[in-house]
Amino acid sequence: MIEIAMRAARKAGKVLLETYRGPHNIKIKGERDIVTEADLAAETVVVQEILAGCPEAWIIAEESYNQRVASTDRPTWYIDPLDGTTNFARGLPCFSVSIAMAQAGQLVCGAVYDPLHDHLFHAQRGQGAFLNGQPLQVSAVGSLENAILLLDWPRDQEARQESASALRRLVPLTDAVRSTGSAALSLCYLAAGWADLYFQYTLMPWDVAAGVLIIEEAGGQVSGMDGRPYALEQPDWLASNGLLHDAVLGAAPFSALPR
Repeated sequence: MIEIAMRAARKAGKVLLETYRGPHNIKIKGERDIVTEADLAAETVVVQEILAGCPEAWIIAEESYNQRVASTDRPTWYIDPLDGTTNFARGLPCFSVSIAMAQAGQLVCGAVYDPLHDHLFHAQRGQGAFLNGQPLQVSAVGSLENAILLLDWPRDQEARQESASALRRLVPLTDAVRSTGSAALSLCYLAAGWADLYFQYTLMPWDVAAGVLIIEEAGGQVSGMDGRPYALEQPDWLASNGLLHDAVLGAAPFSALPR
């Protein structure tokens, strides 16, 4: 299954590279939410690759299969064919393909591919996490004052205000703050030890499924914003290297938005 995920991610990445320089056919899906021809083309490639290798797959994907819920008896594949569409459409070089598979509610494998840097992150449950075949390990940063915090901005206005409030509390406590515009890449950067904390209030399962497993297999910790055990369907996410999880919850308590 991980070979299918990695192969599909690379094929979708090739589609994105071929179309990156534009111009693009951009359509508005909702508030601060767009889709391009590349999203759709990449999703088609991923779905075809998965079904060829796993005919019993149950597909949940951002563009064409986004109203489905996880299957209880079939392998459920979570696909974000272009995570960072706004970046892609504007030419900002930070976007990725994210693919994960879960069975009976448990994440089994996942891959995130950054085609511009040829960075392929992947993980299998119990087998560790890797970047281009090299093992990943979260950072050993043990104090908030030395931590790099990553976050991405929600589209919803209420969630944006809550994020700004949380950020206001955390900025004085941390070393630096960054935003990539691709949740999947942010999670992988944390897994690689390049950053130490991440939060976002409004993510979908296809945004996080692969990155969450990669973080866990790299030794990190993931939860809801208020520290509760995570479920893939939740909107709010807090991730850390594990050493900082309790510290950030204690120093700047988050509240989960009403669902």
